[in-house]
Amino acid sequence: MKWFIRTCLLVIVLLLNSCFGILIVGPKYIRPGQNYTLVVSNFEAHLNDLNVLVNIDGISDKGAKLLNINKPARLQPSSNTAINLPLPDNLPTGSYKISIDGRNGFSLHKEADLMLLSSTMSGLIQLNKPIFKPGDLVQFRALVLDVDLKPPAGVKAAHVTVRDPQGTVIRKWDPAKLQAGVFEAELQVATVPLFGSYNISVKIGGHELASKVFEVKEYVLSSFDVEIQPRAIPLEQHQHLNLTLSAKYYVGKPVRGTATIELFLEDEKLDQRKVVAVYGMAQVQLRFNDYLNVYEDSQDVRVNVAFTQDETNRTIFKQQRITVYRHQYRVELVKQQPEFRAGKPFHCSLKLLLQDGKPAKRTAATVTLDGVANNVETVYTSDDKGVIKLSLEPEPSSEAIDITVSDETGCVTIDGDELLYERINKQEPGKAFLKLELESEVKAGKVLKLKVTCNEEMSFFLFYVIAKGTIVSSGFIQPKRVTTYSLQIPATDEMVPRANIFVATVSKSVVLVDFVDVDFNDLRNNFNFKIDKTSVQPGETLQLQMSGRPGAYVALAAYDKSLLQATSNHDIFWQDILDVFNGFHMFQQNEFDFFQSMGLFARTMDHLQFNRGIDQSFRAGAASTPKGTSKQLVSFRTNFLESWLWKTTKIGSSGSTAMNETVPDTTTAWHLTGFSVDPVYGLGIVKQPIQLITEQQFYIVENVPYSIKRGEVVALQFIIFNSFPGTHTASVTLFNVDNQTEFVGKPAAETSYTKTVKVTPDTGVAVSFPIKARKLGEMLIRVKASIDPATDTIESVIRVIPESLVKRNMISRVFCHNSYLNQSFTINLDIDRKADAGHKKIDFILTPNILTSVMDNLENLLSVPTGCGEQNMMRLVPIVQVLDYLTSIDSANKLLRDKATGLLKIGYQNQMQYRQPDGSFGLWQKSGGGVFLTAFVGKTLETAARYISEIEPTMVEKAYDWLASKQHGSGRFDEVGPIFHRDMQGGLRQGIALTSFVLISLLEHPKTATKHAAVIEKGLKYVTATLDSIQDSYDLAIATYALMLHGHNARERFLEKLIGLSTVQHNGTERFWQRDAHGIETTAYGLLSFVLAEKYVDGTSIMRWLVKQRYTPGSFPRTQDTFVGLKALTKLAEKISPSRNDYTVQLWHSGRKKEFRVSSRDIGTLQHAEGIDDSSLMEINVAGIGFGLLQVAYEYSVDLRNVTNRFKLELQKTLTKAGQQLRLEVCSSFIPILSDGRSNMALVEVNFPSGYSVEQKPITEATKQNPIQ
Repeated sequence: MKWFIRTCLLVIVLLLNSCFGILIVGPKYIRPGQNYTLVVSNFEAHLNDLNVLVNIDGISDKGAKLLNINKPARLQPSSNTAINLPLPDNLPTGSYKISIDGRNGFSLHKEADLMLLSSTMSGLIQLNKPIFKPGDLVQFRALVLDVDLKPPAGVKAAHVTVRDPQGTVIRKWDPAKLQAGVFEAELQVATVPLFGSYNISVKIGGHELASKVFEVKEYVLSSFDVEIQPRAIPLEQHQHLNLTLSAKYYVGKPVRGTATIELFLEDEKLDQRKVVAVYGMAQVQLRFNDYLNVYEDSQDVRVNVAFTQDETNRTIFKQQRITVYRHQYRVELVKQQPEFRAGKPFHCSLKLLLQDGKPAKRTAATVTLDGVANNVETVYTSDDKGVIKLSLEPEPSSEAIDITVSDETGCVTIDGDELLYERINKQEPGKAFLKLELESEVKAGKVLKLKVTCNEEMSFFLFYVIAKGTIVSSGFIQPKRVTTYSLQIPATDEMVPRANIFVATVSKSVVLVDFVDVDFNDLRNNFNFKIDKTSVQPGETLQLQMSGRPGAYVALAAYDKSLLQATSNHDIFWQDILDVFNGFHMFQQNEFDFFQSMGLFARTMDHLQFNRGIDQSFRAGAASTPKGTSKQLVSFRTNFLESWLWKTTKIGSSGSTAMNETVPDTTTAWHLTGFSVDPVYGLGIVKQPIQLITEQQFYIVENVPYSIKRGEVVALQFIIFNSFPGTHTASVTLFNVDNQTEFVGKPAAETSYTKTVKVTPDTGVAVSFPIKARKLGEMLIRVKASIDPATDTIESVIRVIPESLVKRNMISRVFCHNSYLNQSFTINLDIDRKADAGHKKIDFILTPNILTSVMDNLENLLSVPTGCGEQNMMRLVPIVQVLDYLTSIDSANKLLRDKATGLLKIGYQNQMQYRQPDGSFGLWQKSGGGVFLTAFVGKTLETAARYISEIEPTMVEKAYDWLASKQHGSGRFDEVGPIFHRDMQGGLRQGIALTSFVLISLLEHPKTATKHAAVIEKGLKYVTATLDSIQDSYDLAIATYALMLHGHNARERFLEKLIGLSTVQHNGTERFWQRDAHGIETTAYGLLSFVLAEKYVDGTSIMRWLVKQRYTPGSFPRTQDTFVGLKALTKLAEKISPSRNDYTVQLWHSGRKKEFRVSSRDIGTLQHAEGIDDSSLMEINVAGIGFGLLQVAYEYSVDLRNVTNRFKLELQKTLTKAGQQLRLEVCSSFIPILSDGRSNMALVEVNFPSGYSVEQKPITEATKQNPIQ
């Protein structure tokens, strides 16, 4: 199905009697707020003025009146009359029609249906990159436009949503406030995201204006690209391809490597494979093994290329479809008129083109004519434009002329069909035609020169200029009975970017019409963007120059050209603008109705008819459808970005503006783009991205892994490039920065490692250095390369991960003085005697508020791996607790709120990976839901929804509905699927803990509690009936908190029994509940019950014990410990005000003293002591009034060989593909202390040697029992 972009008009032609007539032209489609223009032409010169009334009516489907506007008009003879009817801004859906009625004795009534187009806006989205890595920052702009490509008047905001690959909303902006029609925002990709395609959508009033997809994955950009193109146009008779394969760096230098080329004549049928060596460029001939039959005009074959760079062994893949043609040429017939007239010469021409569109100059072709005098077969030769001009003399009896074109041999073609066959019909007697031709260039502000031709003498003709659904101008022309007329029409801004010019006349009761399309190569907002240089050195300053409408908004962007290996859909291009414009004016072609294909509506009197069959192939004149410098000091290059220049500015009052920007240090090619928006003149855009190359004559390119292990021998590879003439000896030095690196085979004290290599022009030479990393963390790599004319130095960072197991611990002490007191504490650090020497880190932290450390450590709360749906909740829980606390104390700390909210959005994004199709949440992405985890996530998300709008209420409701469906008739809940939290399940303990946990999840949110009141009532009845039988403090603590939340009559009895099971120590200053594995969680539930019972003073003893158990600043050892522990401390902190803080803390360590001063103003400030890594004993003295938390966080590493194993781990490795592929067979099992012992969920972390990357689906042949996820 074909689609034509036309302005849809209604055309009503009336021949009122034999001596006069009118033509009515107007838009068939209407939009809200449109200034509807109707043009009525009275083409009789000898009549008086005519009066008409134009009316537009609208009714709803139920018959209600929606619209009634009218306007009278006076029609003067031999002229056009424009009638304007402004439409209201709000046009409801309904049926609309226009009617024209005569007045004052003029008898006329005609009407036509109008179509309502409710869409008046569209949108575009621009991203800073097409692909993103974990932890990257997504920057985007959403652009909202009206039908004139301007910011919509009165529209101040949109609704912008980001969805993950599962369709879950992870971020939304509502409202997204528009500036000049543009909304600009950022999205932080999670560090452990769901990989795949994410979607950004823009809506206004529920209607989606635009959407765009971007991908999140792990990737490494290639610094070079490969292209493959045919050297000559492939033909069927050749039965081979002559190809040019080029491999170049993005800066233009050649790449050396090996290419494996595969040819598929059919999609999956491999014809041949060839391996060739390439240095920058190679010529390859692939002769077909099987014969290729081209049955149509052409047929595609597929070429796959795998190119492996020699220096780095990096491989990129390319696929190219190449067209094989049946003929060398194609022929087009160009006619001066659509049909020939008997007895008169018919002038036409043949245009011979090569298959790439270039003219076939001086090419012989055989032309066979039938229906002309002396039917002949003649060989013609084309001119320098590929044209053969013909003047044909039709035979008097001929009804048609047939033209056949074949090659110069006279053979029609290999299989007997022609290069061209065309039939020209005889014009019927008295039949006329009208032709409109554009004879000048199209440029706004200039005059369009057109030629109107008719085979009959014209006494008048009409023209109309239609743009954006409106008649922008029209004219009534009265030539002096001529057959050709030169028409000039100004090319106004209203016509940009596309318009139609329509002409009409009447000849012998036939209305003749023709049109031309007018396409502009620019927009009304003539935005220009230039740079002062197209090639600069890394880190050099670049001057940007922009011109356009004064005050217009300008948005710029630049991205590494190598990103286009993925896709270019992230940017906004000229074609995108045309697509938006065309989207407002797209109508289906009707081969039987010319006016409908033009977007026209036509009506006429019975004895007046339109000329038939004028389309693009039949129009007169249209083409037929064819078958050395001095040494300089250089700074370190450290700024290696993939995108930059994400900036906005405004055009100055002079119509121009300039700015200076520093380009990144990457040696590559960049694409610089930009667009501009003006409220009056609309959108302007850089039509073709500007290419900028950052390069220097001598430079280094690194090829190093993302991370290495401490102590592992790794070869760091660097490639040296030289553009200076001649061969040079390069000195390449790797530095040992801050003693972080050990050079293999060199003395330990060496501070640098130097190698020399020969470098030739435009050739990359690889240099490798075997090293070991000495310290954990980020290792700085500094490399310097020098030749006589030049020097280059780069710095980059490699992540060094431990080869040993890092153990972390926390010792906490709390004080709460109601009066001015002195108190002392002694802290001994418990460090394993098998700890590695040289890796001990100690940090003393003074916290004036229970949650201050949580606030300060939001991004690093959990140190153990987060590998499942439950552990991943660590990214949500503490942040929600902090936001709850800040809200409860009415904190004005906006910076902290914004930080917490941003991290909460990332945590929510992570958690959505584990949502199941039925609305529940599971351990893994496709593991099925679990009762405990769904309740855990549901209660957290419902609380989090107070702070971020991305959480959809229906999603939380669906999770709770799923939970309610899992309740037994007794009121009890049991886990479904694999049990990983065995203590919560309860086993023989009657499921009290899990049932109570679900009740807590429901009760903590009033709306949910109301909806599921029956579920809660049944569950409480089950729990309260078990009081006498509960002996486990864990079960009792959770059940007590559930009853306290509900306000149940049995809550006091449960709390009394719970207190009886607690342990009190240190003269009553600490209270806790002893329980294997879950003592912290049990104690935290106890504290929550104390807070609800308003036992705040008694609760401080529980608080003292809890803060001692903290694992890192702000967290506890396990997920549930952190979840409940932080929640309990938060609730108590809301009741204990630190506003009276006024004290001094003295820290003694290794014979040194450090003093801290705290006042009530320091509520959110952490104070640290540094330089105490050599201490194992600390004395602390506190003097004053108020609350404070003393924490000593320390870590050390233990060689894995010295760790007592609780798991058995076996590993077998296999190397394939000459060491390029590593296969590991991993087997693990738990070593129980008791025979019936069982572990909770365990994680097996597989670390590959540096330089290896994991496949997309790495796990195969997994065991069925205890399956690996």
